[in-house]
Amino acid sequence: MDKLEQYRQYIQNILTKHSQYKPHRGEIDNEVILDTVHDHYQLMRIGWNGLSRVYHSVIHFDIKNEKIWIQQNMTDVDLAQELLEMGVPKEDIVLGLQPPYKRPYTGYGVA
Repeated sequence: MDKLEQYRQYIQNILTKHSQYKPHRGEIDNEVILDTVHDHYQLMRIGWNGLSRVYHSVIHFDIKNEKIWIQQNMTDVDLAQELLEMGVPKEDIVLGLQPPYKRPYTGYGVA
């Protein structure tokens, strides 16, 4: 399996695992979105909590230039650590949720 396909599989595994955790309140569904053509991957929460609409991205990954970008992480889990444990090198993980000037100091990849 080539690197890009392997990264896609790692991301799908992470999103599938985290989609098993259901919110305790409201009628809220988890949706895993896998765009393997443009390499955008998300876990969304969609539904209703009482009269309030719930529609937000919990986790968002992109793959750009053979690097995995963590764009959103609204969990208490270290997604970069999960990727490292799967064998992704630090330089192939970009913390897109950090401002560009901070990325060189994170110990992870930069764009």
